[in-house]
Amino acid sequence: MLRAAIGKACEVAVKLAPSNGLRVRLQRAKGVTVGRGVYLGYDVHIDAAMPWLVEIEDHARISHGVIILAHSRPGDAWMEHLGEQRAKVTIRRHAAIYAGSILMPGVTVGECAIVRAGSVVESDVPPFTVVGGVPARVLEELPRDKARGMGVTTADRPVRA
Repeated sequence: MLRAAIGKACEVAVKLAPSNGLRVRLQRAKGVTVGRGVYLGYDVHIDAAMPWLVEIEDHARISHGVIILAHSRPGDAWMEHLGEQRAKVTIRRHAAIYAGSILMPGVTVGECAIVRAGSVVESDVPPFTVVGGVPARVLEELPRDKARGMGVTTADRPVRA
């Protein structure tokens, strides 16, 4: 019961948090696993009932108004037939989720993938792809050799004059 109260308080506070750092800390306090260098836009809603089922890896970017659901429950009339769905949602490193998108339970967004604005993601997004639509489908494959910042150390970067 205390865990639920803390989670609810964090959920309310995260909506009002003026900085990304504070939004990330509040989501962690709520139970979400959040990696380093993650950006969480304003009004991002991460499942308040089961936040421990959501993992956001390093350097992922989640834009304004995104909804991430780790559980889904039908109306009582269909509960016996359909049941409640509870499944982990994972957003891999360097993925970007654009404004207003919805991620459903059980989805993994692959490394360096992009989810276009307003998309509803019901199945896994392959790494290095762009998806969009309702339901989301693959729109483009991204060239892996063009990705920057994928584990390159400062010693490996060219020196600028």
